Amino acid sequence: SLVRGNAFAPFPSTGMRERLEAQADAEGMDAMRALLESIDPEAAARIHDRKRLIRALEVYYETGETITEHNRRTQAIPPRYDPLWLGLDFAERSELYRRIDLRVDIMLEMGLVAEIESLLAQGIPAKCTAMQAIGYKEFVDALDGACTIGEAAARVQQSSRRYAKRQLTWFRRNPNMHWL
Repeated sequence: SLVRGNAFAPFPSTGMRERLEAQADAEGMDAMRALLESIDPEAAARIHDRKRLIRALEVYYETGETITEHNRRTQAIPPRYDPLWLGLDFAERSELYRRIDLRVDIMLEMGLVAEIESLLAQGIPAKCTAMQAIGYKEFVDALDGACTIGEAAARVQQSSRRYAKRQLTWFRRNPNMHWL
């Protein structure tokens, strides 16, 4: 969307998402999947997580257009910009991983656990989207006693390394990328 200059899918504030979330809680995700299959079988076949499934239903109920139709329509629009794609990588993957591990150690030294404790004390729910990010959810688990801080740090490092690998894989599919 950024390169093409397209508007993003609508983000309405009508309460539809909340109603769909409540319906999913009451009826279960199998019922929600069946509903999406009746509306947009193509999306139902490729969407496997709750958040995206509810988003697909929300777009349909708010616009009358399925998420599959929306994606096809917007992807057919020629790019508005001609970007220069630059990708940064390391000659040795081990150096990337070493720096990721070091970054987690530095975040701990700078008070990440105290920050998370403060957010939780302010009433931020442990299950909200932001607290599910890599580096937060693992330490929330440690604060709940599910593991030690050291074990949580090791999980953050491993999750971050996996995420970096997925990012590199995704960017390498772009034939226009110039790697540095």
